[in-house]
Order: sequence, then structure tokens, then C-alpha cells
Amino acid sequence: MSEQVYKIPNNKAPKRMQWWMVVLLLAIFTVILMAVGTTLVGMEYKSKKETQLHYRERMDPLQTEPGLTPADTTAIKDVQPIKVSTGIYVDRIEELSMRELSWTVDFYIWFNWSDTLLKSADNFQVIDGSIVSKEKKDEYIQGATHYVLYRIVAKITSVFDEMRFPCDDHLLTVCIEAPSYVRQKLVFIADSVNSSVSSRVKIPGYRIYRQGTVEKPHSYKTSRGDPRLNGIKATFSQYRLGVWIRRDGWGFFLKMFLPLYVAVAVAILAFFIKPTDTDPRFGLGVGALFAAVANSYINSSMLPNTGVMSLADIISIIGTITILLTLIESTISLHLYDRKDKKMLSHRFDRLSFYVLLLGYVTFNISLLLAAAL
Repeated sequence: MSEQVYKIPNNKAPKRMQWWMVVLLLAIFTVILMAVGTTLVGMEYKSKKETQLHYRERMDPLQTEPGLTPADTTAIKDVQPIKVSTGIYVDRIEELSMRELSWTVDFYIWFNWSDTLLKSADNFQVIDGSIVSKEKKDEYIQGATHYVLYRIVAKITSVFDEMRFPCDDHLLTVCIEAPSYVRQKLVFIADSVNSSVSSRVKIPGYRIYRQGTVEKPHSYKTSRGDPRLNGIKATFSQYRLGVWIRRDGWGFFLKMFLPLYVAVAVAILAFFIKPTDTDPRFGLGVGALFAAVANSYINSSMLPNTGVMSLADIISIIGTITILLTLIESTISLHLYDRKDKKMLSHRFDRLSFYVLLLGYVTFNISLLLAAAL
């Protein structure tokens, strides 16, 4: 009678396949986080560099800002421009609203010239703004020397760069022109020595870290029909005071995003709950998802509806995607635990997912902040 040989089933291949499936799923999670995070970090870094370049161009008299008409400095024959020394002292910044795209400033402005051709300096205007109140505080005339001082409250429209909000910085500019005199007839001379910003000026959430003044030619696309210009573009001398501001510390940032970070942490901690306990396991993720959406809605209400994706939007998107991935992971883990009866595989999948998502989320948030703020 021949002996019957029994073969022991080889379970290594199925187990190896199961582990490859886990590795593949984790690789997919990692690729999604890396692709989204790398793209968004690059956007923030590029925005920061472009903003810094734009600020330099705005306060450089030799450069034309992107989108503006190049300055036409063609001289008018036999005409010598009147030179007017001009300065500004900012006394208060009453309000600044990114949502309303405006800020209100209270300042003193003075004009000092020695030319009898200019009788008065009353006719000046604030570019991109409106004068709320105007009061002549002092005037002095001695021979050809003429000095006049005004106190102005102006509301200025400003398109704030919201791309890096709430790690944003801005350049606030007060721009003055004399609409009755083209630059060929009147040139402002920036009184940089006496121009300044009062130490009492406070802007909630920001700090002033730099200031400066400059005279810059400002051309329009038309001669405005002025026959004296012989068809050349109308170009005016523009006096600019620039005030650089940036966010003061991280308090405002934490107030905005601490609820989101807690929501993500709660969603990731659900990996330590048995997959078959579906109520707490999935309930934490769903609750965290609603909290992330609510946090995003509240933060978006601080900005105008311009369609620009800000840093706040990006942080909310990464948080929402991370929470969504935790729900997907929980679904897969439940399938392994309950349907496939692979309890140990489900447990290891949870632990590996915890480390991958936590490390990825923390890394991308730190990278975003470094790209946007430093």
C-alpha cells in the first residue's frame, strides 16, 4: 500500500500579497499628500518672491510697476519745472480692512517752494483714494519762500496681497499728485529727513517695520486732450510715502487654525479605535470634517471674494484632505478586519497610516509656513 503524501499549504504568497496591498495604499496616501503639498508650498514661495519684487518696484523711481504705463519724461521746450519740497507725517491709521480693500490714514502734509510762478498748493489729490477732510494748519510766506501745512484724513483703496494671509505683509502707500501741473512744470522733492510715521501709530494684528519716501513719475495713457502737451502722454510728479507692515507674532494664526489642528488630530487618533466600533471610529472623522469646513468658512469671511486662493484656504484644504484620507483608511481597515478577517493586518495598517498621515500633515504645514512667512 503506497503512502499518501500530504502537502502543507503555503500561505506566504497570500500574506505577501496582502502586505503589498497595504504598502500600495500607504504609498497612494503619501503621493497624494506630497503632490498637493509640494504644489501649494511652491505657490506660496513664488508669491512671496513676487510680492517682495513688486514692493521694490513701487518705491523705485526708475522702475515701472507691472501693468502701469511707462513714464514719459519728455521735457517741454523752454519750460523749467517748479521744485516743491514735500513731506508727510502719519499721525494715525484709523482702520485697515482687507475685506473692504481700503485703509484710512490721518496725516500732516507740507509743501515748501521758492518760485513765484506757484501761488498756492491747495490743488493736490490723493491717488487711489479720497480726501475725507482737509484743514490748512499753517502757512508762511517770506519773499519767494512759501510754506504751507495741511492736516488730511484720507480713505485709500488698496488691493492687498491676500495670497499669504494670515502670514501676510503689505506696503501701504500714500500717493500725492498736483493735477494742474504736469511733471514738466512741477516736480515734488521728497523731504525724507522730516517725513515719518508717529510712534503712536498702531495697526491691530500688524507691526510697522519700515518706512520711506520717494518722488516717482506717473504717466497716464492719454494726454487728456491738453493741446499744450502736443500729443505726449500726461505725466505727473507723484510723491509717495511707503509704510511696510507685517503680521505681529503668531497669536492671530493660532486663533484661526487651532480648531482645525485639533480636528485633524482627533481624526488621526481614530486609528487607535477598533475598526468594528464604527460609531466612534467614523464619528470622529465625520465630526472633524464638519469642524474643518466650519473653520474654513469663518476664515474665508475675513477676505474679499476675489477668487484668490490664500494661505488660509490652502491650510484648510490640506486639513480637509487629511481628514478625508482618515475616513478612507478607516473604511479599508474595517474591510480587512471584518470582511477578510485579517485583524493583525488591519491593526498594522492603522499604525502605519497614523505615522504616515501625521508626519505628512505636520511636514507640509511647517513647509507652508516657512515658504510664506520667512
